[in-house]
Amino acid sequence: MFKISLLKYLILYKKYGGKMKIYKLFALMFAALLIAVPASAKYKFSVLTQVDTSNTFWQGIKRGMDDACDTLQVDCQLVFNQENGNLQMQLTNLEALVEQGIDGISLVIVEDNMFDEAVQNAIDAGIPVITTNVDDSEGAEGNARLAFVGQDLFQAGYELGKELSKSFPDGDTHVLLGLSAPGQSWAEARIGGVRKFMEEYKAANPNKKVTWDTIDSGLDTSVTGQRICAYVQGHPETTAYFDAGFWGAGAGNCLRDLGYKPNELLMGMFDLVDIVMDEMDEGYVHLTIDQQPYLQGYLPILQMYLMKEFGLSAWDVNTGKAFVYPSDVADVRKYIEMGVR
Repeated sequence: MFKISLLKYLILYKKYGGKMKIYKLFALMFAALLIAVPASAKYKFSVLTQVDTSNTFWQGIKRGMDDACDTLQVDCQLVFNQENGNLQMQLTNLEALVEQGIDGISLVIVEDNMFDEAVQNAIDAGIPVITTNVDDSEGAEGNARLAFVGQDLFQAGYELGKELSKSFPDGDTHVLLGLSAPGQSWAEARIGGVRKFMEEYKAANPNKKVTWDTIDSGLDTSVTGQRICAYVQGHPETTAYFDAGFWGAGAGNCLRDLGYKPNELLMGMFDLVDIVMDEMDEGYVHLTIDQQPYLQGYLPILQMYLMKEFGLSAWDVNTGKAFVYPSDVADVRKYIEMGVR
């Protein structure tokens, strides 16, 4: 049943009650009611990820999804994995949703071939599929999904290397690249972008020695931190570290234990999670890139709604590569606390 709040009624009455006939007041109230209640029936959308609930980055995506669903008054669910990184579990969840006949799916694709058949089955069944956060490395050529909402990962990695290089020392430069998840497209793309920049940097500086190594840095802040510190102990000439995600911030504790001073080892990474912000304040993380996960949760829901409601088509969105420096931490923390950055 349609309802209008008592507060809205009182506001309208106070504003117009003494100046118009009662039928006009009722007409105005009905117009306000139509604005408040969507004309469409409800839809059910799902967002599927390969991570479990411990991944704090995904809270920004969830907040965006929740806000879009509240605004559009549709039913939504964010389907986490019970086991972090279990792609077979994610595929099983996808196949189950297609079988149920849900109205739309937003999906993360970190392996190029595994989800092709299931996504095609969804599209054939009339279920729109939009990738978010991570896309097939070949985009629409590699998967039948309709659009991608997320960061240009390779370009972001390149820009991360380029920006942090402004702080490289005048002498020789040795860089460590942290490939957080070898074989997963998002990590390969970001580190591939950094590596491309380093090749150009080396060519542009023929009079200095420029080298780099790549390690499997892991997907846990504690593990990643220990791997970074073990490496720099054996390679004290290391001047900078680049992480494919945010886990490199976990090196702050062991770097301090090793006697490293703030700003002694340059560190660049991705995302605005608490540990990155904390280590920026401490002087051990010097640059991070915000890919705006709020948009990665909000825009796929909006697109699927518009496709269902008005027959519109999906569109790609690059959610950006906003640089965040230690001097920005105080300003961005309030948005982090709101869950929108």
